[in-house]
Amino acid sequence: MSEAVTVRAIAPFATLDGAPLPGLERLEIRQPGAFEAACFVLEFAIGAVPGGAAWLAGLQGGVVTAGIGTGPALVVGQVDNVAIRFDLGAAILSGRDLAARLIDAEVDQTFSNLTASEVATGFAGEAGLAANVDATRTRIGQYYELAHAQTGLGLHSRHATRWDLLAALAVRERFSLSVTGTTLNFTAPPAGAPMLLTYGRDLMTLGCDRAVALASPKVTVRSWNPKSKAAFSSSAGSSGGTTLIRPNLTQGEAERVAAAAQAALAAQAVRLQASMPGETSMMPGTPILLQGTQTALDGAYVVRSVERVIGGRIGFLQHFEAMRAA
Repeated sequence: MSEAVTVRAIAPFATLDGAPLPGLERLEIRQPGAFEAACFVLEFAIGAVPGGAAWLAGLQGGVVTAGIGTGPALVVGQVDNVAIRFDLGAAILSGRDLAARLIDAEVDQTFSNLTASEVATGFAGEAGLAANVDATRTRIGQYYELAHAQTGLGLHSRHATRWDLLAALAVRERFSLSVTGTTLNFTAPPAGAPMLLTYGRDLMTLGCDRAVALASPKVTVRSWNPKSKAAFSSSAGSSGGTTLIRPNLTQGEAERVAAAAQAALAAQAVRLQASMPGETSMMPGTPILLQGTQTALDGAYVVRSVERVIGGRIGFLQHFEAMRAA
């Protein structure tokens, strides 16, 4: 590890329903991937919490806001679990960001006559969230007309929760989906230069796993289109073999699906795992450019997951996993 790579000593803070929570010794925030809620863990000294173990034993949840120093919050979320370790004098509050309000809400109606952006805006308001939503034009019902159908079921009948439905719509629109603070984001991915990370300067640890069987995986897509009464197929890649059955595609659509699936599979051939001093801009989907290994592993990656750990004894650390850019 280069001497230039240092960890900042910094203290975390937390509030519960707006009231300060003293005694916070450790904060962990995990962003496990695209279209998933961030998870948090707060570790406290029981003796520092007003009311101590008795208060914690009666805690019925609430909204946590947590961050570092005097800066902005890194996570706002609901408490899902309270753990008390009497033998260690410690208590742990854990939960999810406010995407939980949509994850826990079932889909109980159809939205065929609405656009994806209208659904996202409506869901945000009903969940008590602000809406950062890019406008879309296609009505949801049009996705499922015969010429473009991927399944015989309606969209609403295949997705049990509001979050599942929004994730499916985000894929259709090629949007990103997340909740930051108290805002639902349903937008086109932001354009920007990749984050440049140099081994020996920016990274404390670095490891790469290579799946040699995925170097050039072969993907075949087969489809029967009842409208044209014809079967279509397309293949991409050269080694191995994976076959996908997708109904109601045209030849051109089969080719695009095969190429996209092959690229996504090939991107998993190289997995990057690294740690670095903590910062707040990296998130799942962030493009990065790795250099400094002086090998073929240098190049473009996309962050898949991020974990941040803040504590008085360890400072502010960040671990992440990334895959080759497709």
